[in-house]
Amino acid sequence: MATIYVDYVSQPCRACLLFCRVNNIEIQTKVVSLAKGENKTADFLELNPLGKVPFLTDGSFRLPESAAILRYLATTRQVTDNWFPADAQRQARVNAACDWHHTSIRRGVTSQVYNRVLAPMAGLPASDREAKQGVGMLAAALKAMESFWLEGSAFVAGHEVSIADLLIITELEMLRLLAASPQGPSAEEQLAPFPALRAWMERVPERVGRRHYTQVNAILDKVVVNARRRLQPAKL
Repeated sequence: MATIYVDYVSQPCRACLLFCRVNNIEIQTKVVSLAKGENKTADFLELNPLGKVPFLTDGSFRLPESAAILRYLATTRQVTDNWFPADAQRQARVNAACDWHHTSIRRGVTSQVYNRVLAPMAGLPASDREAKQGVGMLAAALKAMESFWLEGSAFVAGHEVSIADLLIITELEMLRLLAASPQGPSAEEQLAPFPALRAWMERVPERVGRRHYTQVNAILDKVVVNARRRLQPAKL
């Protein structure tokens, strides 16, 4: 049985976990806490010198990077073709969406969440300038989601859900954490101008199963509660 090393707060980890649950893939899960630095321990670095999660082992085979892990599981396990199509053009579309999100959706979300929530919680330096840049980057990315990736299709790579949808939507779910920040636009404010995107964000959980989707993303609600206690002053 394969093993996947994850931190449930990590959006790429949640994408991999969601894929496995939806497709009933038997896999062992081992938690590696990034907040506790468990990804930098000698034992983990011996296994994965890159020191990142998610990380997959399948027998003697070792594989980093969420998109690569999703592609590998989609082609080595019994899953339907929509996840990572065999057809060259449909597959290329999925690959393009996976690659695109790293420098668009992911950058926009991470710049905000890290500088407005995660860094202050950890007592690390934060940049308001970078957070504001993230708002602009994300707005441009969401516009591209509607005008290109979702133009005429229900999902980002066509009329069926794929691994690309999972990577992108788990990234956008991180915006929940902005509810703990006393500054900056909320997730709702940033998503409001994009009705097609919001409809897609409702469609994906329905397609993969609300129960699986809710379970995998539940950790975010706990992080928000904890962050609010630490970042928002008590009201008198």
